[in-house]
Amino acid sequence: MLRHLQSLFLPEAIVLFPQTCSLTDMKTPAENERIVSESDLAQLKACINLPTATPQQRAMVETIEATALLVAPDQIPPDVVTMNTMIECAAHDSADTHRWTLVYPDKADYRMGHLSALSPAGISLLGARCGQTVVCRPPSGVQIRYVIKAILLQPESRHFAQ
Repeated sequence: MLRHLQSLFLPEAIVLFPQTCSLTDMKTPAENERIVSESDLAQLKACINLPTATPQQRAMVETIEATALLVAPDQIPPDVVTMNTMIECAAHDSADTHRWTLVYPDKADYRMGHLSALSPAGISLLGARCGQTVVCRPPSGVQIRYVIKAILLQPESRHFAQ
């Protein structure tokens, strides 16, 4: 019933209750384009201009810039992973759940659950939606698929909700 009412009154990109995703709500990457805020992209571009940035990180950010739908922060739907978003996800072939907050590289601390946006998993998650499966290839070379199970906190939604 709620989904029916949403489809009548809300644009498809906006979901009222994105925090958790059931199997029936799962979205595939083909159904969703990556959405990234202009301010997140600008800050990531500043990060890749630092001497510590790798050529791979520069290439990943350039790919985001070329392929993502860039929007103002107040236009980010509440079910999209942005910088400083806390998510719950699981490896596609595992029952293990991870709780990560997507952060800029200088704040990264994997033990604390702070995942760098310039890591392979972080760049894959940026702009993805709750329910979506993302694919990343860490330095080990083994491809990993993560399913975004829940968005626990997304700063844009909290900040712009009135």
